[in-house]
Amino acid sequence: MNTLKVLKLKHIRDSIIFSEKNIQYPSNNPELLYRFFKKLDNAKYKKVRIMHYGDSQIEGDRISGRLRQRLQNKFGGKGPGLFAIIPATRKISLNNTSSKNWVRKTGFGPYIDKKVNHKKYGALFSFCKMAEDSSYIDSNFIFNGEITIKKPTKSYKLCKSFKTLKIYYSCEENTVLRLLINDSIFHVDTLKKTGEISLKQLDFSKGPRELKLQFCADKSPLIYGISMEGEKGVVVDNIPLRGASGTEFSKVDFNSLSQMQKILNPELIILEFGGNTIPYIKTRERAVKYGNYFKKQIKKLQQINPNAVFLIIGPADMAMKQKTEFITYPILEDVISVLKNAAFETNSCFWDMYLNMGGENSIQKWVAEKPSLAARDYIHFTNRGAQKIADYFIEDFMRDYENYLKQKK
Repeated sequence: MNTLKVLKLKHIRDSIIFSEKNIQYPSNNPELLYRFFKKLDNAKYKKVRIMHYGDSQIEGDRISGRLRQRLQNKFGGKGPGLFAIIPATRKISLNNTSSKNWVRKTGFGPYIDKKVNHKKYGALFSFCKMAEDSSYIDSNFIFNGEITIKKPTKSYKLCKSFKTLKIYYSCEENTVLRLLINDSIFHVDTLKKTGEISLKQLDFSKGPRELKLQFCADKSPLIYGISMEGEKGVVVDNIPLRGASGTEFSKVDFNSLSQMQKILNPELIILEFGGNTIPYIKTRERAVKYGNYFKKQIKKLQQINPNAVFLIIGPADMAMKQKTEFITYPILEDVISVLKNAAFETNSCFWDMYLNMGGENSIQKWVAEKPSLAARDYIHFTNRGAQKIADYFIEDFMRDYENYLKQKK
């Protein structure tokens, strides 16, 4: 083969890889994401919500927080979005503590409490409830609990502010809700008895630096989440599910998931999964089965959110030890392929995190960087690495937004 032909083939291959590092669309039609960009253009008048589900790679709000900061700066918006009273891991966007009698119940993985006789876990796959408390806030009630929320010190600027606080709950008995500011009662309200996940909203002219929420009842309410937001603009929810494969959406009660997501009304749902399945998938056939099951999860969420745009993010490069070296898991590219197929077959977008890292055996380079971009487990990003991969995604996302603006003109 002559030199010219070799260079031509290399150019074609490089062009394909470059295009696949961008956000990819079914039938190469970027207008799918334009539907969401139109909502962003209207964010100065109306709230636009992004729900970012993922595995442990998105813990700590590291990737979601970077996306939130960029979009809120450009399109408006405030607050960290949705979180649990007791989060699974610490987040840079939050500074909240709860009284010791609050307990967290989780609806997936090895953390499921078998004493819970239902699967109503809502959009966060968890709820929090109170145990009986002897240090009564109000002796007229058996259950008394408190949550303190302070402005985070290390978070992005717009994330620290909010004007609306939303509580997602259900309760068997009416629950007294007190809002305290500077340890003085500012507002008293009631969470009404309801078997469905419902919303209680508190509005502020300016979110206080610190507030307390007190709940008093004869039976503990189930708190499915709290959200702190602006009146309009972008909201980004960081929802990490440690150990999850992305197939958990069919394992919780459909009605509770539907009730909460319909209230939240997301415009864009990001699903970032795949990494937790890779060590257990040994064959291409098994990968295809996983892809088909993942496709069913997307369809289930689309049934609940018919107007939302879906964007799937494949797993990062991951390495296993072979003798004295670390090598990329042999099945990883097959898993990415079936996730991309699941995205395209459900009219969803796809972004390839693996290719953007550098492809095969790139995790070793990320670990070796000074300072490191990935941990020595050769799986997880460091904080610096999470920011870097988030910036890669945001760069592609905003490039497509600029292309949308050009087409609109």
